[in-house]
Amino acid sequence: MKIGLFTDTYHPASNGVVVVIDILRRELERLGHEVFIFAPDGGVVLGKLPSDAHIIRLPAVQYDLQLSLFFPPHLLQKVRALDLDVIHFFTPAQLGLMATLAARKTNAVLVGQHSTDTYEFSKNYPAIALSYIFGGLLAPVFVRLNSDQKKRLVKLYLTLRHKKKEKWSQNLIAGLMSLLYANCDGVVAVSQKSANQLNAFAARGHETLNLKVIPTGANLLPPASARAIEAFRRKWKIAPEDEVVVYFGRMAEEKNLTLLIKMLPILLKKRPHAKLLMAGDYVYRKKLEKIAMNSSAGDKIIFTGLYQRSELSTICAVSKVFAFPSLTDTQALVLNEAAGLGLPIVMCDKNLNEVFRDGENGWLVRSHPGDFAAKINQILADEALWKTFSQRSRKLATQFSESAQVEKLVDFYHELLSTVVLS
Repeated sequence: MKIGLFTDTYHPASNGVVVVIDILRRELERLGHEVFIFAPDGGVVLGKLPSDAHIIRLPAVQYDLQLSLFFPPHLLQKVRALDLDVIHFFTPAQLGLMATLAARKTNAVLVGQHSTDTYEFSKNYPAIALSYIFGGLLAPVFVRLNSDQKKRLVKLYLTLRHKKKEKWSQNLIAGLMSLLYANCDGVVAVSQKSANQLNAFAARGHETLNLKVIPTGANLLPPASARAIEAFRRKWKIAPEDEVVVYFGRMAEEKNLTLLIKMLPILLKKRPHAKLLMAGDYVYRKKLEKIAMNSSAGDKIIFTGLYQRSELSTICAVSKVFAFPSLTDTQALVLNEAAGLGLPIVMCDKNLNEVFRDGENGWLVRSHPGDFAAKINQILADEALWKTFSQRSRKLATQFSESAQVEKLVDFYHELLSTVVLS
């Protein structure tokens, strides 16, 4: 098959969507498929990006988001020349709309993937809401809407208050997403949480989605060497008796990371050797460091900054529990990585990832410092429980390899293609 992946974020950006696309391209090509990626240039000079004939770069400007600058007829001509079988978009923004138009004008089946909870993100990133407000006005140009859908689109802009007391922009985002995904031949949700959200959005407009839950896989990482572990301990002053609670991932405001800083003083009352290790970087890191400095447990909190994925084995080897307070992720591949390296998990977002099972390899808790501290303490205080959770984490992670999950996606592609041929 020839497959086009359309995304509004890609290298040099670093985020979950980029990771998912890299995994998908690598595994699809391993299976013999030809993959083309349509993405913005990241707001940098094109000559500075690696040359790749299978990546079609679009000029872009950078503010809070990447804004691609393209002429639809010209881009459509490029898409037609590739004779794609499948067009798969990951972001329901500019290139999601362009993907919809391209599929409509060619014989390709259209697959939409729900990769980012833009409904929730819009609370912290006003630019997201703004992009939907303007993007929605262009929807009739790119998306085939029937008369009822056109009326509903107009109503979305005119309804200033929603009965659920959500923001006007959130109601608009929910409505626009349901219209876009309803026009897809198939929709991929990367978790049951995402599937529930999409179905709820679709139900508002009495739409039906051809939806399948296909989480992204993550391969297990090799164990860290004794030398690497010892060097890491020395660098960050982690003693053998320290009980390290770790978070690794993007340092963003919507990740609810202040909860962990508030949790630590409570945990220290029961576990005096506890430490909080926070690995990663992003715009919110500096603010988190200031919050940590003002905490009574500030001397027990370590910020490592940006890390490479190859370093996760070492990070997990010095840690006892992976703490994940986010409520805005769609699947959180960091959970796959933590589980694969044998860490018990404490988190507060239900149905987020199949590598977590409440009571089997960790605990599901309320988004509350006391609850987090109590459940982490329970794991640290019981060596047998820790071992049981650790072993179960590894076993669950092995069930979701990159190759196995991409093969499920390919089966979905074939199912959609056969349906189009029969019709």
